[in-house]
Amino acid sequence: MNPTLKFMRRAASAIKRQLTPTPEFAAWQHAEAMASMVPRRTPGHIRLLDYDIEYADLVSFCPQFHEIFVDRGLEFHTANRSPRILDCGSNVGAASLFFKRQYPDARITAYEADPELSAMTRRNLERNGAADVDVVHAALWTANGTVTFLAEGSDSGMIGGLAGSLEGFAAKTLTVPSLRLRDVLADDHVDLLKLDIEGAEGDVLKDCEPVLDRVSAIVMDLHEFDPNDRQSSRVFDCLARAGFVYSVDDLLPQHWRPPVAAAGAPFPGLPLIWTMTVRAWRA
Repeated sequence: MNPTLKFMRRAASAIKRQLTPTPEFAAWQHAEAMASMVPRRTPGHIRLLDYDIEYADLVSFCPQFHEIFVDRGLEFHTANRSPRILDCGSNVGAASLFFKRQYPDARITAYEADPELSAMTRRNLERNGAADVDVVHAALWTANGTVTFLAEGSDSGMIGGLAGSLEGFAAKTLTVPSLRLRDVLADDHVDLLKLDIEGAEGDVLKDCEPVLDRVSAIVMDLHEFDPNDRQSSRVFDCLARAGFVYSVDDLLPQHWRPPVAAAGAPFPGLPLIWTMTVRAWRA
């Protein structure tokens, strides 16, 4: 197709969304308007679509809602009417609500390391007709036991000691339970593994490689927090060895998060921290 024509069609689609928004887009617009009036990290409730959602930080929840419900970034297709789904890094439970919307009979386990967000996930699921989702308060890691967890209070909590320290953020240091994801995968076939574990994905996937044959599809947020030790190539090699094909999109440079390229660099000020969405499946 002619590039100009493709651009014009995209522009027309964007205008149409503005003039006749879908219920999901209208709900996101409502949340954005509310977020402009709510201080950061102020817990509360908001009604969106047919949900009553409790949030920890409305500003960070809004892009989550847009990605999940407007862009449908977690949508996947399977012939299984009751797919087994692991929601690793549930935050406040929006992804699990979306999965239950797409597959009402889905068998879902939602894992969240932050104790307050884990409790919020449970309440959101119970309040919105998804009480059958199993909610587990734990960090997914390479060993069972406990780990130090830095709880930032919205959507950036992470295991202590990983690249991408939350130094400079108002993070609480907690000790939380940890579960070895490899052991979880060994017990069952998983139709979809959703990973949003803030920089731990490289270590966790490497540990899980011997049992990744039990997983049909993966969608993950792949974080690059260390400019001197990029993990993307290791993750991609692991996926390829395990028999997956993969696609990458939604690259998000985190220009607000140090470090950035030095003033004397050829491209000064460029962000060195970013995330991307990786989707992997078996051909």
